[in-house]
Formats: sequence, C-alpha cells, structure tokens
Amino acid sequence: MDTKAHQDRWLAIDPDTCALVENYLGETRAVLCVVGVELTEDAYLFSNDPVRARPWNPDWATHRVADAAAAAGIKLDIKGLRHYTASQLLAGGFDLRNTAARLGHSGGGATTLRLRRSGPRSRPARRRIPGPAHRRERGGTGTC
Repeated sequence: MDTKAHQDRWLAIDPDTCALVENYLGETRAVLCVVGVELTEDAYLFSNDPVRARPWNPDWATHRVADAAAAAGIKLDIKGLRHYTASQLLAGGFDLRNTAARLGHSGGGATTLRLRRSGPRSRPARRRIPGPAHRRERGGTGTC
C-alpha cells in the first residue's frame, strides 16, 4: 500500500495490542482453514478482503470514524481523533518521543505535538477519562 509519504510505516504498540492482533490473526486463520485457504505471510491486517490480499481503501478508516462520531452525536474527524489520542497519551505520562512513535511519526524533527495544560477547570474531565493501561511502560516498540 502506498502511504502519503510513499514508504512503509511502523507503529509502536503495547503487549496487549500485540496479543489482540495475534488472537485476531489466529481466528482469521481458523476461519480460512475451514474453506481450505491459508492466510499468507504478507496478508494485510486491515483489510475487508476475506483472504486479506488487499488493504483497506485509504479513506475507509476516515469514513468509519465519521460514522461513529455521527452515531455518538459528536463532531470528530480522523485528524481530531489523532490529536485527541496524542493529548491523552501525553497527559497519561507517555513521553513525546513514544507518543510520536505510536502515532506513526518516524522522527522527532517533524513532530510538533504539544500538551496544553488547561488549568484546574479541566482536572475533573481528565480524571473521568481512563488513561492507557501501560502508561508507565514508556520504552520499546512493542513488536509482536
């Protein structure tokens, strides 16, 4: 798949996400096995194709985020979701470099993520939003 930067992208993920991916791929292999098909080594994880030979259309995730936001009655696009994710990771104790890696940024030079402290009025809202399960696990890429 061709990304906007025309290069492969690597994302840092935590051990729980690795386990979910491995479980999902195992379930996919089991379903395909029933009909005599094997999941290839180069299969796409994010695919609507039963044998995962083709990746999602690039705007598929954009439309799913928009649909979910509309169903929840909020205004949110995929860019806003990325910004929210970055804010939550930073507020939850992840450092800037780890946060950038989790969002798919390849280097620190182009990353301009900033955490805006909103003062006492935002504290109750921050307490209601659960933080990441592994927020103190700051290092590594979480490769499966």
